[in-house]
Amino acid sequence: MDEQKSNCEENDSEPTESVRVCALCNCLERSLHGQRELRYFELPFERPAHKRSASQLPKPGNDDLSSIGFSDSPCLRALLDDSGCWVHHWCAAWSEGVNQTEDEELENVDKAIISGTQQICEYCKRFGATIRCHIEGCTRFYHFPCSAASGSFQSMKELLLLCPEHFNKAEELGEDSWCAVCDSAGDLTDLLFCTGCGLHYHATCLDTGATPILRAGWQCPECKVCQTCQPGEDSKMLVCDSCEKGCHTFCLQPAMDSVPSDRWKCRSCRVCMECGVHGLVLPGTAQWFESYTLCEGCQHHRSSICCVCSKPDNPSVSLQCCSLCH
Repeated sequence: MDEQKSNCEENDSEPTESVRVCALCNCLERSLHGQRELRYFELPFERPAHKRSASQLPKPGNDDLSSIGFSDSPCLRALLDDSGCWVHHWCAAWSEGVNQTEDEELENVDKAIISGTQQICEYCKRFGATIRCHIEGCTRFYHFPCSAASGSFQSMKELLLLCPEHFNKAEELGEDSWCAVCDSAGDLTDLLFCTGCGLHYHATCLDTGATPILRAGWQCPECKVCQTCQPGEDSKMLVCDSCEKGCHTFCLQPAMDSVPSDRWKCRSCRVCMECGVHGLVLPGTAQWFESYTLCEGCQHHRSSICCVCSKPDNPSVSLQCCSLCH
């Protein structure tokens, strides 16, 4: 049986009005997709006469890529916190029309937020997309997490994106499109973008796979930090077998004394192969089995069914447990 594990930043309680959510990607501040910190931006609107009710607030997304953005065009006033909105740094900085001043302040974020309420992401088909492909005439927009998940090319140096239809243009950027391991552009579709330093790595050069969940918020070996406490003791870092996000053993609930020898999956990547339930839906204390592919409920059901006759356990007849497969 796998030990029950949960990231301590994952809160099982229902969202409340005080929860800060990005007005573009609709993720909480401690997101796993590399958007950096939430920043507050003033909008040219009067402060709402009445405090927002819970029913007016868009439901915050979690770190599942399917919940990025908004399923319906969000009401702008519902996003307001006093006279402004909270937006992740990278969600704002990469948005079309946003400029960065010499003192590193961002301008025109308010216009990006307004645009996002009407713009659908090419990847997830949800509202809040403000990052447009750099090629003139291309009308594809993305959320920041979806930019990476879609396989688009991203340049942190230029803050530009090339959608999958135009990523071949990345070769014109020279060394900015080179892999940090093999020093060549190689197969551009295989490049991973580090949200920490902005360097690119071929997935094959790192002996890993370029899946959407891995691409979103990916950090290179030099930049990888705990998703709960950020920089810390690397010797006790767990790395998810699916998304490669890191978490310290002592940041889990309950904490672990050492790094386990078997593979580990973060809560966001746990999916029951029998009932299809995702780890984020279940309580953080829920137990998982068979390398995080079987939820607690299905394991209990399986243990109460006879493998020969498929009948449920009879109180008068005890089931025998196999010493190998249990």
